Amino acid sequence: MATIYKDGEFVEETWNRADAETGETIEGDAIVPLSLFIEEADRFLTRSAKTAVLVEAGDDVEPLQPHLDRLAFVAVDFPSFADGRGFSAARVLREQLGYQGDIRAVGKYILDQVPLARRCGVSSFEISKPEVLKALKAGEWPEVTKYLQPVGTVEEIPVGTRPWARRSFRDVAVAAE
Repeated sequence: MATIYKDGEFVEETWNRADAETGETIEGDAIVPLSLFIEEADRFLTRSAKTAVLVEAGDDVEPLQPHLDRLAFVAVDFPSFADGRGFSAARVLREQLGYQGDIRAVGKYILDQVPLARRCGVSSFEISKPEVLKALKAGEWPEVTKYLQPVGTVEEIPVGTRPWARRSFRDVAVAAE
């Protein structure tokens, strides 16, 4: 059972994880590593249970494109807080492949990365760190208002004369009418 944080709420879900090396038959709802899924997509998509795909750091997500509309969600692994490849995978899924479904962060991310992951297209979080769970349950949300990279999922404006710097529209004072 895993604790999932989505849309400000916590839910408990049970998903079985397939082993990429053994490729054993999976009962019930399953999260399948991308490498195994691509080899046997039809087998996983014709099961009576739900199928999700796990994208590990460094995986190319483009082969998923023809199958995206049939997946329960795409899980993107963050193997350590210092590894940013999960952010890139989420952005490619949203901005280049046009994936509209749930992108779930899994792994060893930290609380400070949650709003940045949301900005890149992540829509739910499997929480494995007790300190992240505690902070989110307490209502903590580290707000980031200035960014160095534009993304296609959020409206933003350039900051001053630095076109690469971005600022959230929430940061801009609105004149009284």
